[in-house]
Amino acid sequence: MAALIPATRTPQADSSHQLATDVRKALLTEDGLDIASLVVRRIPNGVCLEGVIHVHGDDVDVCRAIRKLEGVGEILNHLVVCWNCPEPGPQVTEDDIF
Repeated sequence: MAALIPATRTPQADSSHQLATDVRKALLTEDGLDIASLVVRRIPNGVCLEGVIHVHGDDVDVCRAIRKLEGVGEILNHLVVCWNCPEPGPQVTEDDIF
């Protein structure tokens, strides 16, 4: 049986992971914004955002807090934004169908 060798992380992978964590934290500081799903990818001079966010209110700027982060000069925003969406209702299951 071969021994398991722990994967080594490169400094670039560590900084990309830290940047993704910082972006998530920055978005969570925005009032009226909830993250349903988020993928952050590093691009030259910035980040690419993909995922779904829910925004409650009219004065929410998704990119405002992210622009303050070091190393983010450009934001490629591919987020699906659900403005003032109602809360999801109960899910219908097969047991509920007569």
